[in-house]
Amino acid sequence: MPTPRISVIVPIYKVEDCLAWCLDSLVAQDVPDFEAILVNDGSPDGSREIAERYALCDDRFKLVDKENGGLSSARNAGIRAASAPVVAFLDSDDRFTPDACRVICETFDQTGADIVTFGANAYPPEASYPWLEHVLSPRDAQYEGYSPDILFKEASRPFAWRTACSRSFLQESAICFEESVKYGEDQVFDFAIYPRAKKTVFISNKLYDYRVARSGSLMDTMRQSDEARLLEHVKIYAAIVRDWRRDGLVEKYPNDLAFFLCEFALYDALRLLKGNAISVFSAAGKMLKEEGCVFLVSSDGLKPSVRSMLECALEETVPKAAATRAKLMGDFDALRYGRRGALRRVVANMLGR
Repeated sequence: MPTPRISVIVPIYKVEDCLAWCLDSLVAQDVPDFEAILVNDGSPDGSREIAERYALCDDRFKLVDKENGGLSSARNAGIRAASAPVVAFLDSDDRFTPDACRVICETFDQTGADIVTFGANAYPPEASYPWLEHVLSPRDAQYEGYSPDILFKEASRPFAWRTACSRSFLQESAICFEESVKYGEDQVFDFAIYPRAKKTVFISNKLYDYRVARSGSLMDTMRQSDEARLLEHVKIYAAIVRDWRRDGLVEKYPNDLAFFLCEFALYDALRLLKGNAISVFSAAGKMLKEEGCVFLVSSDGLKPSVRSMLECALEETVPKAAATRAKLMGDFDALRYGRRGALRRVVANMLGR
């Protein structure tokens, strides 16, 4: 077996119908020097037997068994078992393109990056939609150190499987997946890695085929209820706050954190739940108080639309008048997209998109 240049972590749970499709994409890699860490997360179906067959036939495939603990727990077990200098993630219902391992490793070799984020294709293609196409299509870019643009302007989120990391970077920064978060763990991971990286590289190469949510998956279930999804977003945000606090990032980037709460939960609550957004605003306000983040509302340089949404959350209220809510959303859209983009968002909101 060649010395591996990249460890590909594949968490496995109840995927017997598509696991071979996933693992065959690793067999088809155009370079031999990878290792595949197959983490059986206590799967009750035939997934383990499928993974074992690959491990018995090809010594680049290593099977790790553990009790069921969820996706984050399985990925962390994979990171601990990895031996290569680069760590990548492949969900067991997705697949790599044949050149994925080679291009990822070449990019690390050429740039000395801590993080390489690449593009992906929706599978099947007809299941894609504009937002997904955008987030799966990064431009070619490099950053020395952290810039808010990485998290808020680049196509950097919210999928951890589009991001490969230097294993030494993960170890030295004590970064792992937050196991208490069962939905949205990729967002927490993204907010952990990017602000701590000395060098981040984005490449436009599409190296991954992402299976758009399978029926019955957790992602599919959460999409069916806007309120439940946004309440989970508040919990995800709280996990990000706790992680940022350990390195003083909350105090260093308060405006980024305030903006993200609006982008991630409060704006969509107004857009999708309208006058019934109170449950999300109330949960966000309580969370800010519990996490010691009330000070965010008074941060210097905070934009008016962000401040207004945070004030509503802390008061556990929402604007009653539809016109007031519309203006608040319009002002926030202008902050994100500029005036022309905000007008397009107004039209989209009117059409229910």
